[in-house]
Amino acid sequence: MARLILVSGSGGAGKTAVAAGTGLAASRQGIRTGIVSFGLSQGLGSTFGHEEPLFPAARGQPVRINEHLDILELDVQEELRRGWSHGRGTLAALLGDGLENASADEVAIAPGVEELVTLLRLGELLQEQRYELLIVDCPSTEGALRLISSASALGWYSRRQSSPERRARSGMLTARRSREPGALQEARDRLAAVDELLRDPAVTTLRLVATAGKASVQETLRAYAYFSLHGITTDCVFINRLVARKKGAQEPYVEKLRSALGELPVVKVPLHSSEVVGEELLEAFMAQLYEGKEPVRPMVSHPPLGFSKEAVDAYRLELKLPLTTKDDIDISRREEELVVRVGAVRRNILLPRMMALLPTAGAHMEGDRLIVSFQKERGR
Repeated sequence: MARLILVSGSGGAGKTAVAAGTGLAASRQGIRTGIVSFGLSQGLGSTFGHEEPLFPAARGQPVRINEHLDILELDVQEELRRGWSHGRGTLAALLGDGLENASADEVAIAPGVEELVTLLRLGELLQEQRYELLIVDCPSTEGALRLISSASALGWYSRRQSSPERRARSGMLTARRSREPGALQEARDRLAAVDELLRDPAVTTLRLVATAGKASVQETLRAYAYFSLHGITTDCVFINRLVARKKGAQEPYVEKLRSALGELPVVKVPLHSSEVVGEELLEAFMAQLYEGKEPVRPMVSHPPLGFSKEAVDAYRLELKLPLTTKDDIDISRREEELVVRVGAVRRNILLPRMMALLPTAGAHMEGDRLIVSFQKERGR
Protein backbone atom coordinates (compact mmCIF):
# COMPACT_ATOMS: atom_id res chain seq x y z
CA MET A 1 0.00 0.00 0.00
CA ALA A 2 1.25 3.49 -0.85
CA ARG A 3 2.20 5.96 1.86
CA LEU A 4 0.20 9.18 2.21
CA ILE A 5 1.71 12.39 3.55
CA LEU A 6 -0.60 15.37 4.07
CA VAL A 7 1.08 18.78 4.15
CA SER A 8 -0.85 21.65 5.68
CA GLY A 9 -0.34 24.78 7.73
CA SER A 10 -0.97 28.49 8.00
CA GLY A 11 -1.19 30.72 4.94
CA GLY A 12 2.15 31.86 3.55
CA ALA A 13 4.17 29.41 5.65
CA GLY A 14 5.57 27.54 2.64
CA LYS A 15 3.36 24.42 2.50
CA THR A 16 3.82 23.90 -1.23
CA ALA A 17 7.61 24.19 -0.98
CA VAL A 18 7.61 21.58 1.82
CA ALA A 19 5.38 19.25 -0.23
CA ALA A 20 7.60 19.72 -3.29
CA GLY A 21 10.81 19.26 -1.30
CA THR A 22 9.49 16.10 0.34
CA GLY A 23 8.42 14.67 -3.01
CA LEU A 24 11.74 15.50 -4.63
CA ALA A 25 13.65 13.91 -1.73
CA ALA A 26 11.59 10.72 -2.07
CA SER A 27 12.06 10.60 -5.85
CA ARG A 28 15.83 10.92 -5.42
CA GLN A 29 15.66 7.64 -3.49
CA GLY A 30 13.92 5.94 -6.40
CA ILE A 31 10.46 6.01 -4.78
CA ARG A 32 7.61 6.43 -7.29
CA THR A 33 6.02 9.63 -5.97
CA GLY A 34 2.98 11.71 -6.86
CA ILE A 35 2.25 15.15 -5.39
CA VAL A 36 -1.45 16.07 -5.48
CA SER A 37 -2.80 19.56 -4.89
CA PHE A 38 -6.33 20.93 -4.85
CA GLY A 39 -7.88 24.35 -4.34
CA LEU A 40 -7.63 27.60 -6.27
CA SER A 41 -4.16 28.64 -5.08
CA GLN A 42 -2.27 25.88 -6.89
CA GLY A 43 1.40 26.52 -7.45
CA LEU A 44 3.12 23.13 -7.68
CA GLY A 45 4.14 23.62 -11.30
CA SER A 46 5.54 27.07 -10.58
CA THR A 47 7.48 25.73 -7.58
CA PHE A 48 9.24 23.29 -9.88
CA GLY A 49 10.00 26.13 -12.30
CA HIS A 50 7.37 25.31 -14.92
CA GLU A 51 6.00 28.22 -16.91
CA GLU A 52 2.19 28.18 -16.77
CA PRO A 53 -0.59 30.39 -18.15
CA LEU A 54 -2.15 32.73 -15.60
CA PHE A 55 -5.53 31.05 -16.10
CA PRO A 56 -4.92 27.50 -17.40
CA ALA A 57 -7.78 26.15 -19.52
CA ALA A 58 -7.58 22.69 -17.97
CA ARG A 59 -5.69 20.88 -15.25
CA GLY A 60 -5.83 17.47 -13.72
CA GLN A 61 -3.36 15.46 -15.80
CA PRO A 62 -0.10 14.19 -14.25
CA VAL A 63 2.97 16.26 -15.17
CA ARG A 64 6.30 14.43 -15.16
CA ILE A 65 9.06 16.14 -13.15
CA ASN A 66 11.61 13.34 -13.25
CA GLU A 67 11.69 9.59 -13.72
CA HIS A 68 10.14 8.96 -10.29
CA LEU A 69 8.08 12.11 -9.65
CA ASP A 70 4.78 13.42 -11.03
CA ILE A 71 2.66 16.36 -9.92
CA LEU A 72 -1.11 16.41 -10.25
CA GLU A 73 -3.05 19.65 -9.73
CA LEU A 74 -6.70 18.64 -9.47
CA ASP A 75 -9.34 20.61 -11.31
CA VAL A 76 -12.84 19.91 -9.95
CA GLN A 77 -14.64 20.68 -13.19
CA GLU A 78 -12.28 18.50 -15.23
CA GLU A 79 -12.67 15.61 -12.77
CA LEU A 80 -16.45 15.95 -12.87
CA ARG A 81 -16.54 16.04 -16.66
CA ARG A 82 -14.39 12.93 -16.72
CA GLY A 83 -16.67 10.94 -14.43
CA TRP A 84 -20.06 12.60 -14.72
CA SER A 85 -22.77 10.88 -16.76
CA HIS A 86 -26.07 12.77 -16.91
CA GLY A 87 -26.13 13.36 -13.19
CA ARG A 88 -25.72 9.69 -12.32
CA GLY A 89 -23.07 7.55 -10.72
CA THR A 90 -21.01 7.88 -7.55
CA LEU A 91 -21.21 11.64 -7.07
CA ALA A 92 -24.94 11.79 -7.89
CA ALA A 93 -25.65 9.08 -5.33
CA LEU A 94 -23.72 10.92 -2.64
CA LEU A 95 -25.10 14.38 -3.35
CA GLY A 96 -28.73 13.25 -3.46
CA ASP A 97 -31.77 13.87 -5.64
CA GLY A 98 -32.34 16.56 -8.21
CA LEU A 99 -29.18 16.10 -10.24
CA GLU A 100 -30.60 14.18 -13.20
CA ASN A 101 -30.31 17.16 -15.53
CA ALA A 102 -27.44 19.00 -13.85
CA SER A 103 -24.20 19.54 -15.73
CA ALA A 104 -20.74 18.93 -14.31
CA ASP A 105 -20.08 22.70 -14.24
CA GLU A 106 -23.25 23.29 -12.21
CA VAL A 107 -22.42 20.55 -9.71
CA ALA A 108 -18.84 21.84 -9.31
CA ILE A 109 -20.03 24.93 -7.43
CA ALA A 110 -21.90 22.92 -4.77
CA PRO A 111 -20.36 23.12 -1.25
CA GLY A 112 -18.19 20.15 -0.38
CA VAL A 113 -17.80 18.88 -3.95
CA GLU A 114 -14.11 19.84 -4.15
CA GLU A 115 -13.23 17.75 -1.09
CA LEU A 116 -15.39 14.88 -2.31
CA VAL A 117 -13.74 14.86 -5.75
CA THR A 118 -10.29 14.97 -4.13
CA LEU A 119 -11.08 12.00 -1.86
CA LEU A 120 -12.44 9.92 -4.71
CA ARG A 121 -9.41 10.78 -6.88
CA LEU A 122 -7.04 9.83 -4.05
CA GLY A 123 -8.89 6.53 -3.78
CA GLU A 124 -8.39 5.93 -7.51
CA LEU A 125 -4.68 6.73 -7.31
CA LEU A 126 -4.22 4.36 -4.38
CA GLN A 127 -6.13 1.60 -6.14
CA GLU A 128 -4.12 2.02 -9.35
CA GLN A 129 -0.88 1.54 -7.34
CA ARG A 130 0.94 3.82 -9.76
CA TYR A 131 2.78 5.51 -6.87
CA GLU A 132 4.51 4.24 -3.75
CA LEU A 133 4.11 7.65 -2.08
CA LEU A 134 1.34 10.23 -2.47
CA ILE A 135 1.84 13.70 -1.01
CA VAL A 136 -1.22 15.93 -0.70
CA ASP A 137 -0.44 19.66 -0.80
CA CYS A 138 -3.46 21.03 1.08
CA PRO A 139 -4.54 24.67 0.52
CA SER A 140 -4.75 25.50 4.26
CA THR A 141 -5.38 23.93 7.66
CA GLU A 142 -9.06 24.68 7.18
CA GLY A 143 -9.04 23.06 3.73
CA ALA A 144 -7.21 20.01 5.04
CA LEU A 145 -9.69 19.64 7.93
CA ARG A 146 -12.58 19.80 5.47
CA LEU A 147 -10.90 17.13 3.36
CA ILE A 148 -10.33 14.58 6.11
CA SER A 149 -13.74 15.17 7.73
CA SER A 150 -15.67 14.89 4.45
CA ALA A 151 -15.40 11.11 4.10
CA SER A 152 -16.80 10.33 7.54
CA ALA A 153 -19.38 13.14 7.36
CA LEU A 154 -20.72 12.01 3.99
CA GLY A 155 -20.77 8.42 5.20
CA TRP A 156 -22.88 9.51 8.17
CA TYR A 157 -25.20 11.50 5.90
CA SER A 158 -25.58 8.56 3.52
CA ARG A 159 -26.49 6.24 6.40
CA ARG A 160 -29.12 8.69 7.58
CA GLN A 161 -30.53 9.15 4.08
CA SER A 162 -30.80 5.42 3.48
CA SER A 163 -32.38 4.53 6.83
CA PRO A 164 -35.84 2.85 6.74
CA GLU A 165 -37.37 5.74 8.69
CA ARG A 166 -36.14 8.29 6.18
CA ARG A 167 -37.37 6.22 3.25
CA ALA A 168 -40.77 5.84 4.88
CA ARG A 169 -41.07 9.61 5.26
CA SER A 170 -40.03 10.09 1.64
CA GLY A 171 -42.95 8.05 0.35
CA MET A 172 -42.98 5.79 -2.70
CA LEU A 173 -39.59 5.30 -4.38
CA THR A 174 -39.37 6.35 -8.01
CA ALA A 175 -37.80 4.10 -10.62
CA ARG A 176 -34.61 6.12 -10.35
CA ARG A 177 -34.41 5.86 -6.57
CA SER A 178 -35.06 2.14 -6.63
CA ARG A 179 -31.67 1.81 -8.39
CA GLU A 180 -29.93 4.24 -6.02
CA PRO A 181 -28.86 1.85 -3.20
CA GLY A 182 -26.30 0.10 -5.42
CA ALA A 183 -24.60 3.35 -6.48
CA LEU A 184 -24.87 4.73 -2.97
CA GLN A 185 -23.30 1.63 -1.45
CA GLU A 186 -20.47 1.77 -3.98
CA ALA A 187 -19.86 5.43 -3.13
CA ARG A 188 -19.91 4.74 0.59
CA ASP A 189 -17.50 1.83 0.19
CA ARG A 190 -15.06 3.95 -1.81
CA LEU A 191 -15.13 6.75 0.74
CA ALA A 192 -14.89 4.33 3.66
CA ALA A 193 -11.75 2.79 2.16
CA VAL A 194 -10.08 6.20 1.82
CA ASP A 195 -11.30 7.25 5.27
CA GLU A 196 -9.74 4.14 6.82
CA LEU A 197 -6.40 4.80 5.14
CA LEU A 198 -6.39 8.45 6.26
CA ARG A 199 -6.68 7.32 9.87
CA ASP A 200 -4.08 4.54 9.69
CA PRO A 201 -0.77 5.98 11.01
CA ALA A 202 1.17 3.28 9.18
CA VAL A 203 -0.21 4.72 5.92
CA THR A 204 -1.02 8.40 6.52
CA THR A 205 0.72 11.09 8.53
CA LEU A 206 0.36 14.87 8.58
CA ARG A 207 3.19 17.40 8.44
CA LEU A 208 2.32 20.91 9.58
CA VAL A 209 4.17 24.01 8.39
CA ALA A 210 4.31 27.16 10.53
CA THR A 211 6.23 30.41 10.83
CA ALA A 212 7.55 31.92 14.05
CA GLY A 213 4.72 34.38 14.65
CA LYS A 214 1.82 34.57 17.09
CA ALA A 215 -1.01 33.89 14.63
CA SER A 216 0.79 31.02 12.88
CA VAL A 217 1.78 29.33 16.15
CA GLN A 218 -1.78 29.55 17.50
CA GLU A 219 -3.20 28.13 14.27
CA THR A 220 -0.68 25.30 14.31
CA LEU A 221 -1.49 24.31 17.90
CA ARG A 222 -5.24 24.35 17.19
CA ALA A 223 -4.65 22.34 14.01
CA TYR A 224 -2.67 19.71 15.93
CA ALA A 225 -5.58 19.28 18.36
CA TYR A 226 -8.27 19.27 15.65
CA PHE A 227 -6.48 16.78 13.40
CA SER A 228 -5.92 14.51 16.40
CA LEU A 229 -9.65 14.67 17.13
CA HIS A 230 -10.26 13.42 13.59
CA GLY A 231 -7.82 10.55 14.04
CA ILE A 232 -4.99 11.96 11.92
CA THR A 233 -1.44 11.34 13.15
CA THR A 234 0.80 14.42 13.00
CA ASP A 235 4.41 13.28 12.75
CA CYS A 236 6.32 16.57 12.32
CA VAL A 237 6.07 20.36 12.47
CA PHE A 238 8.33 22.53 10.30
CA ILE A 239 8.98 26.08 11.51
CA ASN A 240 9.87 27.78 8.25
CA ARG A 241 11.52 31.05 7.27
CA LEU A 242 13.57 31.67 10.40
CA VAL A 243 15.90 34.68 10.22
CA ALA A 244 19.11 34.80 12.26
CA ARG A 245 18.92 38.57 12.86
CA LYS A 246 15.35 38.16 14.15
CA LYS A 247 16.20 35.33 16.54
CA GLY A 248 15.31 37.39 19.60
CA ALA A 249 11.79 38.01 18.28
CA GLN A 250 11.20 34.57 16.75
CA GLU A 251 12.78 32.24 19.33
CA PRO A 252 9.98 32.65 21.95
CA TYR A 253 7.45 31.33 19.41
CA VAL A 254 9.76 28.45 18.49
CA GLU A 255 10.09 27.54 22.17
CA LYS A 256 6.33 27.85 22.68
CA LEU A 257 5.73 25.33 19.90
CA ARG A 258 8.40 22.96 21.18
CA SER A 259 7.09 23.13 24.73
CA ALA A 260 3.46 22.62 23.73
CA LEU A 261 4.15 19.81 21.25
CA GLY A 262 6.24 17.74 23.64
CA GLU A 263 7.91 14.79 21.89
CA LEU A 264 6.54 15.68 18.45
CA PRO A 265 9.53 16.44 16.16
CA VAL A 266 9.95 20.16 15.44
CA VAL A 267 12.31 21.12 12.60
CA LYS A 268 13.67 24.67 12.22
CA VAL A 269 14.14 25.81 8.61
CA PRO A 270 16.00 29.07 7.86
CA LEU A 271 14.71 31.63 5.38
CA HIS A 272 16.19 31.27 1.92
CA SER A 273 17.81 34.27 0.29
CA SER A 274 15.40 33.87 -2.64
CA GLU A 275 12.07 32.21 -3.34
CA VAL A 276 12.32 28.40 -3.39
CA VAL A 277 11.58 27.82 -7.08
CA GLY A 278 13.21 25.26 -9.36
CA GLU A 279 14.87 21.93 -8.66
CA GLU A 280 18.25 23.39 -7.67
CA LEU A 281 16.79 25.46 -4.82
CA LEU A 282 14.41 22.63 -3.88
CA GLU A 283 17.43 20.33 -3.53
CA ALA A 284 18.95 22.68 -0.95
CA PHE A 285 15.58 23.14 0.75
CA MET A 286 14.91 19.40 1.09
CA ALA A 287 18.36 18.96 2.67
CA GLN A 288 17.34 21.47 5.36
CA LEU A 289 13.97 19.77 5.88
CA TYR A 290 15.32 16.29 6.55
CA GLU A 291 19.07 16.71 7.21
CA GLY A 292 19.85 13.27 5.78
CA LYS A 293 16.93 11.56 7.56
CA GLU A 294 14.39 9.34 5.84
CA PRO A 295 11.70 11.64 4.32
CA VAL A 296 9.06 8.93 3.81
CA ARG A 297 9.05 6.91 7.02
CA PRO A 298 6.52 8.13 9.65
CA MET A 299 8.29 10.05 12.41
CA VAL A 300 5.51 9.22 14.89
CA SER A 301 3.43 6.04 14.76
CA HIS A 302 1.11 6.16 17.76
CA PRO A 303 -2.54 5.88 16.59
CA PRO A 304 -4.75 8.71 17.90
CA LEU A 305 -7.75 6.39 18.40
CA GLY A 306 -8.06 2.92 19.87
CA PHE A 307 -10.68 0.50 21.18
CA SER A 308 -9.96 -2.14 23.82
CA LYS A 309 -11.80 -4.71 25.94
CA GLU A 310 -11.40 -4.29 29.70
CA ALA A 311 -13.54 -7.18 30.95
CA VAL A 312 -16.73 -9.05 30.10
CA ASP A 313 -19.21 -6.47 28.75
CA ALA A 314 -16.73 -3.67 29.48
CA TYR A 315 -14.86 -1.72 26.80
CA ARG A 316 -13.06 1.57 26.44
CA LEU A 317 -12.32 4.10 23.72
CA GLU A 318 -9.04 6.02 23.86
CA LEU A 319 -8.67 9.21 21.79
CA LYS A 320 -5.57 11.39 21.74
CA LEU A 321 -6.56 15.04 22.25
CA PRO A 322 -3.37 17.05 22.82
CA LEU A 323 -3.48 20.57 24.26
CA THR A 324 -7.02 20.09 25.60
CA THR A 325 -8.54 19.83 29.06
CA LYS A 326 -11.83 18.24 30.07
CA ASP A 327 -13.42 21.70 29.99
CA ASP A 328 -12.58 21.99 26.27
CA ILE A 329 -14.36 18.75 25.38
CA ASP A 330 -18.06 18.05 24.92
CA ILE A 331 -19.24 14.43 24.59
CA SER A 332 -22.67 13.08 23.66
CA ARG A 333 -24.06 9.73 22.57
CA ARG A 334 -26.24 9.15 19.51
CA GLU A 335 -27.13 5.45 19.39
CA GLU A 336 -24.16 3.69 17.73
CA GLU A 337 -22.14 6.91 17.50
CA LEU A 338 -20.11 8.86 20.02
CA VAL A 339 -20.00 12.59 19.25
CA VAL A 340 -16.90 14.42 20.49
CA ARG A 341 -16.55 18.18 20.09
CA VAL A 342 -13.47 20.32 20.73
CA GLY A 343 -14.03 24.03 20.18
CA ALA A 344 -15.80 24.47 16.85
CA VAL A 345 -14.82 21.03 15.48
CA ARG A 346 -16.92 17.90 15.93
CA ARG A 347 -16.32 14.25 15.12
CA ASN A 348 -18.90 11.46 14.96
CA ILE A 349 -17.15 8.20 15.91
CA LEU A 350 -18.92 5.04 14.78
CA LEU A 351 -18.59 2.52 17.60
CA PRO A 352 -17.81 -1.17 17.04
CA ARG A 353 -20.89 -3.37 17.32
CA MET A 354 -20.14 -4.77 20.80
CA MET A 355 -19.52 -1.27 22.20
CA ALA A 356 -22.55 0.21 20.47
CA LEU A 357 -24.78 -2.23 22.38
CA LEU A 358 -23.50 -0.96 25.74
CA PRO A 359 -24.34 2.29 27.54
CA THR A 360 -21.67 4.94 28.11
CA ALA A 361 -20.34 4.49 31.66
CA GLY A 362 -18.13 7.57 32.00
CA ALA A 363 -15.32 9.66 30.56
CA HIS A 364 -12.11 11.18 31.91
CA MET A 365 -8.71 12.49 30.77
CA GLU A 366 -5.44 10.60 31.26
CA GLY A 367 -2.71 13.03 30.24
CA ASP A 368 -3.51 14.05 26.65
CA ARG A 369 -5.89 11.14 26.05
CA LEU A 370 -9.64 11.04 26.43
CA ILE A 371 -10.86 7.74 27.88
CA VAL A 372 -14.54 6.82 27.44
CA SER A 373 -15.89 3.68 29.13
CA PHE A 374 -18.74 1.46 27.94
CA GLN A 375 -20.15 -1.08 30.36
CA LYS A 376 -23.26 -3.19 30.85
CA GLU A 377 -25.44 -1.89 33.66
CA ARG A 378 -25.53 -4.04 36.78
CA GLY A 379 -28.55 -6.26 37.17
CA ARG A 380 -29.27 -6.25 33.43
